[in-house]
Amino acid sequence: MSIGAKIREIRQKEKLTLNELAEETGLTASYISQVERGLIEPSISSLRRIAAALCVPLYVFLTEEQEQHVLIRANERRKLELPHSNITYEFVTPMGADKKVKSKMEIIYLRLKGKSWSSDKPFVHPADECIFLIEGVMEVELGTEKYTLYEGDSIYIQENIPHRFYNPSDKMAIGISVISPCIY
Repeated sequence: MSIGAKIREIRQKEKLTLNELAEETGLTASYISQVERGLIEPSISSLRRIAAALCVPLYVFLTEEQEQHVLIRANERRKLELPHSNITYEFVTPMGADKKVKSKMEIIYLRLKGKSWSSDKPFVHPADECIFLIEGVMEVELGTEKYTLYEGDSIYIQENIPHRFYNPSDKMAIGISVISPCIY
């Protein structure tokens, strides 16, 4: 949708006439009409005035439209099972590689088998990650430190810190991982 079409849509939604918007912005109704019809491109200063009058951030007019909602059913989640790993990842959000959605974060439902490690060696990635443990127990090796998470606990891992997980119990450990920016 063009800048002008976005302005018209928001103006009409707010039930403002061209004259009322012109009065609010100090621009002429004729100028705003030409912008809305795509006959001219507004200057940044004019666009700022229009955004302020419509009570919307400037970026609303400058960003590409994206799908606003993506429904992912539990039985349709994309799964990732890494070789030589006892951990299963199910993507609650679209994967970052999905070019249609352009996610800025990934939320992953994870399950780690009992008495097992998530990987043989620590994993390093250029993204921050937060793990929230829903069920079970999980030991987290974070650099040279070791932390034990119990149900309801969480841990925040900054980018590029080597880490891996161990489940010391016989019961499955279940958690949620939030990663930003996307790495998968």
